Amino acid sequence: MSLTAVREANWLNAERARVYGWMILIAFAVSAIWICVANTLIFHTPDPLGGDFLSFYAASKLALAGHAADAWRPDIHGAVENSLFGGDHGYLAFFYPPPYLLACFPLALLPFGVALCLWLGVTTAAGIAALRAYLRSVADIPLEWMPLLAFPAVWINMSTGQNGALTLAILATGFWLADRRPILAGLVLGLLVVKPQLAIVLPLAFAVTGRWKTFFATALSAAALCAIAYIVFGTDAYAAFWANSQYASQTLNNGLVDPALMQSLFAALRQYGAPLPVAYGVHALLAAGILGALAYLALTRKPDAYALGALCVAATLLVTPFSLKYDLLISAVPIGWLAVTGMKTGFRPWEKSLLLLAFFLPLLTRTFSVGLHLPIAPLILFAIFVLVWRRVAALPVRSAYPWQRQPAEARP
Repeated sequence: MSLTAVREANWLNAERARVYGWMILIAFAVSAIWICVANTLIFHTPDPLGGDFLSFYAASKLALAGHAADAWRPDIHGAVENSLFGGDHGYLAFFYPPPYLLACFPLALLPFGVALCLWLGVTTAAGIAALRAYLRSVADIPLEWMPLLAFPAVWINMSTGQNGALTLAILATGFWLADRRPILAGLVLGLLVVKPQLAIVLPLAFAVTGRWKTFFATALSAAALCAIAYIVFGTDAYAAFWANSQYASQTLNNGLVDPALMQSLFAALRQYGAPLPVAYGVHALLAAGILGALAYLALTRKPDAYALGALCVAATLLVTPFSLKYDLLISAVPIGWLAVTGMKTGFRPWEKSLLLLAFFLPLLTRTFSVGLHLPIAPLILFAIFVLVWRRVAALPVRSAYPWQRQPAEARP
């Protein structure tokens, strides 16, 4: 394949993308059915389906029994996990803050399988619906469900029983609402207190763009959730969470989660043996550069909420040191923004090829990082940020943000 074919990717047209998308979606659906049948009827594996959902379910059982704080005590929480299916399945830690336990709280009222299906069904439907609403607002063009469902990260998130679809729903809904209902958008985005490492960019973005209604509504929503969790679970839960935070730090610093399974520059440097201070230092330099580039662009171009959302999510995946492949589901926001913008105004050189790489990154990252010792995630995520930044930088400079009232003579 010539360099021109990669640079322009004219072979990747709408018809081929549709056909390939259906092929991917059918392949994932068949694989999911096969795994379920094989594990239960053929191999009789004792390991439960849904992976990490076992941690959420065990935390729910403890909370319903009146022992919410024990969700952050690994010996007790791990014992409950193992008791659910018998045997030692390896400890699945519960590092989330107490507000997240509010979402997990009712799960153990249902049998494990029913709770898992409900969790994945509701969060996946919410994430895909929110993403579709956001993308349809970016460019008023027909948008099918299929390419969204075919995104590999959707199926990886479901196979691990994780919360990537939940965080996607929060981010996509928040930025979909931000220009039209800034306070409601903030109340939605405040829900990210359940996974605060994915909200790290938001305060800066809202402050530099003067979106103070959204800024304070986000803070209010997060504080309210923390207060509700305190009322429901008590002081002991917060004390146990803070005590367990040391274990969470050890997990990151000592490689208790294999760095090859994480997606950040920090993890890539640790995989190559960089000392902890060096890995943190280099990652901090990258984060500072990304935040500075985001702030400069937001101030000078005054982008609408859709472009700001793509920029913020692309930046978030580079700034946070701890992210796993199911977290790549939120990359659907910048990838989708670039795709629909390109469909509307035309694609730029390299965009199609890099978007295709980013689309398949959730499938490729483990093979490259673990099998070939090539952590490609930081490079591809950086490329997506650059593509979004370049697109936003080319937008006409606005005299005011879309949500700001303009003088009568300036209105069309």
